[in-house]
Formats: sequence, structure tokens, C-alpha cells
Amino acid sequence: MSDIRITESASVSPRPDLPDGTYDVDPEVSHLRFRAKAFAIAWVRGTMPVISGCIWVRDGRVSGSGEIAADKVTTGLAPRDWHLRSSHYLRTARHPRIAVSVGDTGLDAAQFPCTVVVRDTPTTVPLDLRAVELDDDRLRIEAHLVLDRTPFPMLPPIAGVSRRVDVELTLVATRSTS
Repeated sequence: MSDIRITESASVSPRPDLPDGTYDVDPEVSHLRFRAKAFAIAWVRGTMPVISGCIWVRDGRVSGSGEIAADKVTTGLAPRDWHLRSSHYLRTARHPRIAVSVGDTGLDAAQFPCTVVVRDTPTTVPLDLRAVELDDDRLRIEAHLVLDRTPFPMLPPIAGVSRRVDVELTLVATRSTS
């Protein structure tokens, strides 16, 4: 698994003017990577596939929504992956997907309000937009958020996985022709 590098503050690259329209996220090339401290000493890194998403652009404002496959969480260690899928954490037998949505925000904003729904429990966190690139009708977005997992119904961060989870999201979307 490739290493993920997350910095506390990252500069935002210049943002292109995006044509109005609907951009369909390509799950084959989009991905979510995360890291969290285990036992306050070692970083656990992992991935979850992006399975769907749509980004809407209108008059310089952006909104979007999508789903992440929680039931496909991978850290490189099968027993840990099983434990993350169990009722102690993600409870993927009942909640196989994590929903993510971003409210209507100007593209020039440094942060977007992002609602993350885990186990039917929503929380809103700031999403840092790191890069936006447009090549023909193909949009690439890189974003970062820090998710505090304490609002979610799962094991508390006592001597296990920390409460803070750093998330890097890369979305690649193609402008819809309809």
C-alpha cells in the first residue's frame, strides 16, 4: 500500500474557473485514504473505495454528494480490517456505506462544510480543498478533512484507535453531457 502524507496546513493551488454542470465521480480512479493513531504510538493507514458521487457546479459554487464503501475498508492486516467492520467500529453488516456531502459553497472558499454520515449518525466537519484541476471535461479534486469519531456510536478512543482520523480524498469526475 502506498504511503499517505498528510500535513497540518497545506497551500491551496490556484483554482480554475469551472464550467457549470454536473460531474460524475469515477470510482475506478477516485479514492479515500486515512490514517489514525493506534495505541497512541503507531499510525494505521488504510483505504476505502469511493463507490459513487456527483459534483454540481453552478455560478462559481460547488456542491456534491457521494458514498464510500465502509465494508471494503483495508489496512493491510485482515484481523484489524475485520475489527473495523465489526459492531465495535463501522458495523458494516448494517451500515455498509458512509455518505458524504458538501454544501453549496463558493469555489474560492478555503474550507467547505462537509457532512459525513457513519452508522446513520451525521456530523459536519470542515473539508480543506487542496487542489482543483480541470483538463477538458475531467475534474480532479484533492481534499483533506479531520474526522473526530466521538460523535459516532463506536468504541471510545481508550487505548485503541485515536479519536482523530485524518482523511485524504481524491475525486476524479467527468462532466456529464446530459
